[in-house]
Amino acid sequence: MGQTIHDSYVVVLDCYEHGESDKIVTFFCKDIGLLKGIAKGANRSRKRFVNKLELFSHLRLYYQQNNRNSLAFVTEADLINSYLNLRKNSQLYTSAEVIREFILMTSRELSGDEGLFDLIIWCFGTLDQKSDYWPVLSLFLIRLMDIIGYRPDLSICCRCLQPLSTKRKYHFRRISGTLTCDGCVNEQLSRNFQPISHGTIKFLKSALELPLDRLHRLRPSKINVKESIQVLRPYLRHLFQRDIQAWKVLVEMESNSG
Repeated sequence: MGQTIHDSYVVVLDCYEHGESDKIVTFFCKDIGLLKGIAKGANRSRKRFVNKLELFSHLRLYYQQNNRNSLAFVTEADLINSYLNLRKNSQLYTSAEVIREFILMTSRELSGDEGLFDLIIWCFGTLDQKSDYWPVLSLFLIRLMDIIGYRPDLSICCRCLQPLSTKRKYHFRRISGTLTCDGCVNEQLSRNFQPISHGTIKFLKSALELPLDRLHRLRPSKINVKESIQVLRPYLRHLFQRDIQAWKVLVEMESNSG
């Protein structure tokens, strides 16, 4: 009796040559999370794999696997969406690279469909429509934090425990993901705090509460997007003690184009 053939909806996160004709591919699967597999003869096959194993591609994957820790044997793949526009624009491509790096960095412990797969598809699909990438990245970051268990607390001052008030100014504490009002900020620790406006707090709270298929309705200002990036990126950098290489490239591209 032959091995069972599994199928899963996936996105391609990494792919490199193995020998003369094979490829080693890392997928993020909707049902089981990260999966590494080998596509035998991928460089020769004009039917099974041609143009299907490119980075960011959305596929229906068919594979065999002895156990969860072994390298999967990829038998076939159906292309659902190649997100072709990401390959035509360097800034969109690099934005997708930012998302890809975050997924590879944070998804090791995730076992499957916890909302992350759908978030990836939403982000790549939105970028593929040639949307402004900074709002997409800010929405990705806040939703990612929620999925991996580091959802910021945007409801109260973490020191005096008073609900948010429009009469006070607030700061985001990058080492804890919490808000501190201006009356409670410790000047000696001020370097760990980033000012955040009420408009940005409202934007981030809406981004957490809205269903994924309604995120496109959000229309944050450029200031709200910029502030959200300024508070969320250092928070994640603190959590994982490393930065995203593609992010540095994207910032440099942005400054050069400006």
